[in-house]
Amino acid sequence: MATISYDGQSFLIDGRRIWLVSGAIHYVRTPHQLWRSRIRAAKQAGLNCIETHVFWNVHEPEPGKFYFEDNADLRQFIQLIGEEGLYCILRPGPFVGSEWDFGGLPPWLNRVADIRFREANGSFMEACSRFLTAVMDQVRDLQLATPVTGRSAAAATGGGGPIIMMQAENQWYCHNPEQGQRYLCEIVRYLREAGSAVPISVANNLWQRVDGTIDTWNAAAHLAADLRQLRCVQRDAPRLVSEYQPGTPDHWGSSHHTAPPPGTLAYHLASMLAVGAQCNLFMFHGGTNFGFYGGRRSDGRGRFATTSYGCDAPLLEAGGRGQKYDVVKRLCTFSSQFAQLLANLDPNSQHTAVSLDGDDHAFSVVQQTGSQGQLIFLISALQKQPRQVHVMLPDGQTLPVPIDPSGIAWIVLDANLGGVAELTYTNLRPWAFLGGQLLVLFGPAEARGLVCINGTPLSLKVPSGQKPLVTEHENLTVVLLNVEQVDATYLLPNGLVVGAAGLDENDKPIARPHWPNATRIVTNGKTSVLLMKTAKQRASPPLGTWRVSPISDLIQGTSGAFESIDGPASLEQLKCDYGYGLYRIMLKSPIDRRKMLAPRFGDRLHVYVDGRRVALLGLGPGATYKPVNLTLGQRNVILADNLGRFSDGWDLGEPKGLYGHFYEVRPVTMGKPKMVSGSLPGPFALRGFYSGLRADDQAPVEGLRWEFKPAVRKPMILDIGNLSQRAMLIINDVPQTMYDPVQCGRIGRFLLEPGQQITGGKNVLVLALFEAIKRKSEITRVVKLYQTTGPLTAKADWAFMPLSTPEPDAFKAIADLEHQPCWYRCTFRVSHTDVPLWFEPRSLSKGQISINGHNAGRYFVRTHTGTAVPPQERYYLPEPWLQIGQMNELMIFDEHGHDPRGARLVYDQMGPHG
Repeated sequence: MATISYDGQSFLIDGRRIWLVSGAIHYVRTPHQLWRSRIRAAKQAGLNCIETHVFWNVHEPEPGKFYFEDNADLRQFIQLIGEEGLYCILRPGPFVGSEWDFGGLPPWLNRVADIRFREANGSFMEACSRFLTAVMDQVRDLQLATPVTGRSAAAATGGGGPIIMMQAENQWYCHNPEQGQRYLCEIVRYLREAGSAVPISVANNLWQRVDGTIDTWNAAAHLAADLRQLRCVQRDAPRLVSEYQPGTPDHWGSSHHTAPPPGTLAYHLASMLAVGAQCNLFMFHGGTNFGFYGGRRSDGRGRFATTSYGCDAPLLEAGGRGQKYDVVKRLCTFSSQFAQLLANLDPNSQHTAVSLDGDDHAFSVVQQTGSQGQLIFLISALQKQPRQVHVMLPDGQTLPVPIDPSGIAWIVLDANLGGVAELTYTNLRPWAFLGGQLLVLFGPAEARGLVCINGTPLSLKVPSGQKPLVTEHENLTVVLLNVEQVDATYLLPNGLVVGAAGLDENDKPIARPHWPNATRIVTNGKTSVLLMKTAKQRASPPLGTWRVSPISDLIQGTSGAFESIDGPASLEQLKCDYGYGLYRIMLKSPIDRRKMLAPRFGDRLHVYVDGRRVALLGLGPGATYKPVNLTLGQRNVILADNLGRFSDGWDLGEPKGLYGHFYEVRPVTMGKPKMVSGSLPGPFALRGFYSGLRADDQAPVEGLRWEFKPAVRKPMILDIGNLSQRAMLIINDVPQTMYDPVQCGRIGRFLLEPGQQITGGKNVLVLALFEAIKRKSEITRVVKLYQTTGPLTAKADWAFMPLSTPEPDAFKAIADLEHQPCWYRCTFRVSHTDVPLWFEPRSLSKGQISINGHNAGRYFVRTHTGTAVPPQERYYLPEPWLQIGQMNELMIFDEHGHDPRGARLVYDQMGPHG
C-alpha cells in the first residue's frame, strides 16, 4: 500500500512529491450518467484532483437506512475519478454547508429530542458516528493508503484508490476549545476508527485548531498575505486553499452573479501559486440543486438558493465551457504539468515583494526557488499594463517579458524538464511538457519570444492567427502558442491538439466555433491538420398540448386524503421532510377580519379560506412577513412551501411548515429602555457552537432594558428582525436565544408564553449587545412587541396531508384558468441530446418541475401578481433523463395556476440565464 506523508510544501506518495490542482464536483448535483464527462472536463482543464462533499441527507434519508445507489453511488463516483488518473479529496462531513438543504444534515434529526447540531451533543454525535462509519464502509478501500484491516482479501490484494485526503466537518468558524476537543477531535477519531488512513484536514480558518489535522484556508481576498501567514503558523504542512470560489451561487430575487470576473479569477489563482499554495476551486462544476435540495443562506437576508448551482463556475451547469474555463486551464495545466517544479520549491524561500492585495502597483514580482528550478510571477491589479516589462535575472541578464491584457505572467529559471533537459530561462509562459520531448509555451501574439534550453538560447516570434509555431531546439520539440491558441489547446495521451472545444469520450477533438481546422502535434513534433465539422444548429422541440389537474378539493379542504393531527406541527414532525404539505384548520365559526400573525412557521404559507386564496405569508418575493388583516372561515387550508433549510449560521435546523397557531395581535408601546451594564452572560451559556464567536472574548458590551406587562395573561410576540447588530435576548434574567443579523438571516421573531418565558405580571426584557450602542433610538425603533388575545386556532380541528403527484388520468384539457395551485402535464419528442435542453417557464409563476419522473428542481420566475423574479430563466433537463425518439413527459406544479402555454424548450450549450 502507498505511504502518504507531507511537509511544509507538498504531499508525498512513497517519498515522491505531488502537487494538487483540485476542483469541486458534487456527484449528487449531476446525474450519474454524466459523472465521467464532468470529471474528464476537469482533467482537460489541467486539474489532477477532484474534491467532493458527502451529503448525509441523501445517504441516510431515514435513521439507520442508508442509500448509496444511482446518483448517490459515492463509490462509483470515486472509482471514476481514479479511472481518469486523478486524485480525490473527500469531505464526508458530517456538516458540509454548500448552499445545500440543512448543510447536508438529514431533516429527521429535527425529530430527535434535545438535539443540538455541530457540537458535542450525545444524540448528534451518535448519529454522526453511525453515518461516518457507513461512508467509510463505502470508500475504505478507495484510499491511496489503504488499510488492510476490515477489507476483503480481494480488496486487499487489489489495493487502493484515488482518495488522498479527507476533510473533517466544514467551516467551524468558532473558537471554543472545549467543544473543539469534544466535537471536532471526536469527528476525527470517528474517521480514524472507521478506517481513514490518509491525511485529514480541517477548514476552520484557524478559528479552532484540531490536533493531528492539516489547517487549510478558505477565502478570496488577501490570499497571498494570508497564505504566507498560514505558513508561519503551520510550518509542517502544505498551504492549501480548501475553497476558492471562481463563481458565486445565485439566490431567488437577486441578480445573476458573475463575480469574480475572469481577470480577477486569474489574478487570484496566480497569487496563490506565487506564494506556493495548492488550491481547490469551489466550485469547478456546480451542477443543479435537483429535487428540494436547494438550501438557504444566513447572510443577513436569509436568501434561498436557486435550482441552478452553476455558480458561474468554469464548467457550467450543463457542461458548457466559458471564459473562466479558459482562464483556469491556462494556470491549472501549467500547475499540473510542472508539478515537480512547484512541489519541490523551498517553502522558506519567500522573498519580500510588493503586496499583491493592493491596486496601486504596476507589478508585483514574487519569486520562489527550489531543487527543480525557480518560479517567478509578475502580477498586476491595474486595469492598464505595459505591453512588456524587463526582468533582471540573477546573472544580470535583462529578460523582456511580454504581458497580455490579463496582467499576469510567469517565468521559470533552471527548470528540470524530466531529467532530459533544463529550461534555463524563457520570457514566455511554460504550459506543458509532454513525453519528455515536447515543450509548450505561450504568450501574446506577435511578441518576441526567448527560449534558452541547456544554456542555448533561441529567439522566435509568437504566432498570430490559428496556426501554432512548431520548431526543434536542443533535441526537443518546442510548440509556441498565442493566448487564443492556448485556450483552444487540449492535451492528448501522445501530444496535443490546437483548435478544439474539448475532447470527447474517445479523446477525439470537438469542433470549436470559428476554428475550421485543428492542428494535431505528437510528441515527436509531427503535425497534421484536422478538418473540423461544426454540428448544424437544430430547432428546439415544441411542447405538446398542456393538460391540467387542479387540486381544488385539496385547497377547499374537502379531500378525504387529509388525516387528523393533534394541532400545529412542523413538516419534519409530520415526516414530510421535503416538498409541500397541506394543513386543514376547521373552525366552529368564522373569525372576522383581524390583524393576525402566525409567529411559528417557515417558509411560505398560502392561506385559503373556503378555496379562495387570501394571503401569502412568509419570505421571498411576493410574500409578506408582517401582521396582516385576515378573515378565517370555517374551513381553512394552508399550503406550506418548504423553500430550503439554512445551510449555515445559527438557525441551522429551523422547522418548516406551520408549527404554531394564528394569533390576533396589536402593537404594544414598549417605552424608553434603560441602559444596562455590569456582568452579562456570554453566548456559550446557551450552546457550544456559534459561528463567528470566541469563547474568551465575546461577553456583551452593554444592553438595553425594558419592562412590560401583558394586558391579559396571554402570549406576546417579540420581533427584533430588523436589529442591525448581534444581541442576546434575556427575559426575566434567563438567557433565551442569540440573534445576529447575518448568522440568523433576519428572522428574529419569538413567541413569549405566560408561565414559560414571561409571567402575567411585570417582565424584564434585556437585549445584551455585543457592540457599543451607536444610535439607541434606531435600536428601540426596530424592536416590536405585540400583545395577543390567545391562539385563534387552538380549538380548531387540524388535519394534514403531503402534496403528492396525481395519476395520469387525473389530467384534463385546459379550459378557463382558475389561478389556483394545480398540476400541468404535456409531452414532447427529442431527436438527439447533443446539446443541453432547457425548460423556460416563461408564463408560469413558482413551483416544481418533473421530467420523465425525475424531480428537476424548483422554479421561480414570477410572483402571483406577475412580477418577474430573477435570476434564473432556464431550467436544465439533463440528457440522461430524456428519451430519444419517444414521448417525454413534462409535469409541472404551479403554486398560482398561471398559464403554462407560454413556456417553451430551448437548446443551449452555455447556461440558464437566457
